Amino acid sequence: MNQNEYVKEIISLGLKQKNAKHILLCGDKKYIQYVGVTLTSILLSNPEEIFTFHIFCDEVGNKDLEKLQKTAEGFKTEINIHILNISAIKQFSNNMAGNDHISVATYFRFIGIAALKGVTDKVLYLDSDICVIDNKLAYFWKQDLKDKTAIVIGKPDGDSTQKRLHVQQAFNAGVIFVDVNKWNEQDLTQKCIKKACEKVWPFLDQDVLNMVLDGKFNSFEERYNYEFSLSHFIDHVDRPSKIPFNKADATIIHYIGASKPWHTWIQCCQVTKLYMQAKAQSEWKDMPLISPAEMKKHNYKYYHKAARVAKKEQQWTECLKNYFKYAVNKVKYKFL
Repeated sequence: MNQNEYVKEIISLGLKQKNAKHILLCGDKKYIQYVGVTLTSILLSNPEEIFTFHIFCDEVGNKDLEKLQKTAEGFKTEINIHILNISAIKQFSNNMAGNDHISVATYFRFIGIAALKGVTDKVLYLDSDICVIDNKLAYFWKQDLKDKTAIVIGKPDGDSTQKRLHVQQAFNAGVIFVDVNKWNEQDLTQKCIKKACEKVWPFLDQDVLNMVLDGKFNSFEERYNYEFSLSHFIDHVDRPSKIPFNKADATIIHYIGASKPWHTWIQCCQVTKLYMQAKAQSEWKDMPLISPAEMKKHNYKYYHKAARVAKKEQQWTECLKNYFKYAVNKVKYKFL
């Protein structure tokens, strides 16, 4: 892959780092704020480590650029912002069988790994709905991949994705440690793009990576991609605010599912407070939380979530208010 075809500009912030551990993060312009909090959580939890960050994005606003500059200076780290040529990416993202609800940002990690050829031998990719809470991140770089291309956190045998895709072992693609040279030698970026364009996969980029990396990875223990579904949690406990989270269980908390730690209706959860602590110490500390009214699609569902949480927390006024808004917005949705 000719990286210049997809990367049109690199903005370098902070000081060049020697012997750094490289971390890859991705997002579109609106998601950079969450990238920033994840990045800050890494730095706060691993003060003894030297990191170089690579953010692949379509563009970055002036305010976020300023915050990233301050982060680089404050933590004495290096942050490289790779601005992608979206028109080039859209040439292949248009062939997605009408799957227009998927952002082109889903391709950024494919391109990012290829574009880091000659920059680093190994890179850790992290989703940006992640919070790193301890100093064990360096464990990835201590591993010998031998003949494998990546390290992931594999699912138990018999997982539904394993059966559906007919792979040896399934994994969540939010945390992937990659041998950049092996990835490029096998031309896996082009293979990912080709596979992504074949059809509408139920979990597009994750399904693609599961198929392309099948048999090419070693698996780490769950703590390095501790999947926590806030939506599932608030549905299945009696009092969300009273359930503690054992920090000893996780190095990387991955907030999977529809409810994210920056949403208003899950702020009572202890596991959310870990994210909010990192946010409070970041340059994005004033980033407003997202309410059900601000959700782009099916916001009535999120009013329902908020109402159920308020009911469990015995916040009756809030409960009634959200049930009313749920009913009104559901009716509106039916008549759109």
